[in-house]
Amino acid sequence: MIQEHAVSANRPPENDSPPSQAGNADYQWARFDSEAYFQHYYGEPHADDDRVIRCAVEAMKHALPVDAKLDVVDVGTGPNLIPLFCALPRARSLTVWEYAESNVAWLEAEMLRDEMRPQWRHFWGVTREAYQPEYPLPDDPMPGLRAKSAVRQGSIFDLPQRAWDTATMFFCAESMTGRQDEFEAACAAFARCVRSGGTLLAAFLVRSAGYVVADHSFPCLSLSAESIESVFARHARGIKTERIGIVEREIRSGYSGFVFLTGTAR
Repeated sequence: MIQEHAVSANRPPENDSPPSQAGNADYQWARFDSEAYFQHYYGEPHADDDRVIRCAVEAMKHALPVDAKLDVVDVGTGPNLIPLFCALPRARSLTVWEYAESNVAWLEAEMLRDEMRPQWRHFWGVTREAYQPEYPLPDDPMPGLRAKSAVRQGSIFDLPQRAWDTATMFFCAESMTGRQDEFEAACAAFARCVRSGGTLLAAFLVRSAGYVVADHSFPCLSLSAESIESVFARHARGIKTERIGIVEREIRSGYSGFVFLTGTAR
């Protein structure tokens, strides 16, 4: 979830679809329906989501320095607590960097809920299991999440440089534009926000021609594992990717699989 956001989505003007190869500025991100997005993409947990969590946790366990707490940023969070759960056990501080006003409000309200939704209980359970036995974790992550997290409204293009130890980004850079140059600029900004030697973790949708939120269409750049690796080779070393659930048909509207990437910032 830029005018940014990987998966934060705002609709184009009524009866006026953005042109082919539309850029980020062609969409009205402030009008994104956060709850509709949550219900569509996370209303029913999917095995591929669980796999992304396990990949992220494994990378977080080995994020340097392994014997210290980390200052972590999640970029383009959208209506999604999964990346925050994955980072929480290693985090000294957790910055939630989100552009869309609707998503900022949704995230702040979600963290203040008296009781976790069943979906979050499921995803936290997967996270806890993946961190065992090295990290004994509580049944309820929300008090810790509230204590460590700061939600900030900001564009991916405005991230400060070399400010965090570790950065995560789940489905953001490819889901806020149909233009390759903007995608590459977003990935560069993401990679540069981490100190040299810091860990980068990112998940991307693949084989996507766009996605729909509350009956409105939004952009998504069609990617492959090879194209993602090529972009990050300029900004990171030790790049590794894992293909998750890539199939010929759509899994949910807007994509047919994931690529999970890890690397060390140059």
